[in-house]
Amino acid sequence: MINQYDYYCPKCKEKLNENNKVILNIDRIDSSNAKIFLDPKPHSYNLRCEPEIEFQKNEVVDFTCPHCNKNLQSDEYEKFVLIILKVTDNVFFDVFFSRVYGDHRSYVGIEDFKEEYGDKISTKE
Repeated sequence: MINQYDYYCPKCKEKLNENNKVILNIDRIDSSNAKIFLDPKPHSYNLRCEPEIEFQKNEVVDFTCPHCNKNLQSDEYEKFVLIILKVTDNVFFDVFFSRVYGDHRSYVGIEDFKEEYGDKISTKE
């Protein structure tokens, strides 16, 4: 099991976590936005937003990098965000997590191997 969780933007390669939180920007369909602080452990769904937000069940949210402001939506899986987990200088994993509020699915993988966390449902939705 990985004990350190350092995440990076797949677009600009900047580090996304600070003070034991993954920090991203979110944009909502109603044009509101906020900063979101996520637990770095793949099986944890604790979050905090500034300003505070009440999400609607099944609300789809866009996540962007706080450094380059690029959308982090996965090209492969439309309803998922893609960020990079760096284990060592030479070992990286793709990390996917759902953009749908209340959908607790996240995947950590490298090529054909993926370790799945949360609800067991297909990623191709």
